[in-house]
Amino acid sequence: MTHVYTLKIRYSGEEDDVYVFSTKEKAEAKVFEYFEEAVLWSGVSWTCDTFQEYLFSRDIGYFDINLNRIL
Repeated sequence: MTHVYTLKIRYSGEEDDVYVFSTKEKAEAKVFEYFEEAVLWSGVSWTCDTFQEYLFSRDIGYFDINLNRIL
């Protein structure tokens, strides 16, 4: 493995939680798990990009997924 994906995620006003994953798909799945209540309440089928906009525009939370090279 030469790369990992890091997920920095938080509810508004809270401290960041950071997770490390082997694939982007696993990181994205964690986003929807973390904000499960917002996903269920909205009743919408989201992509990560549209979900990020939704969370930010309603001041619910924030997340960022980055690809990192392992040295």
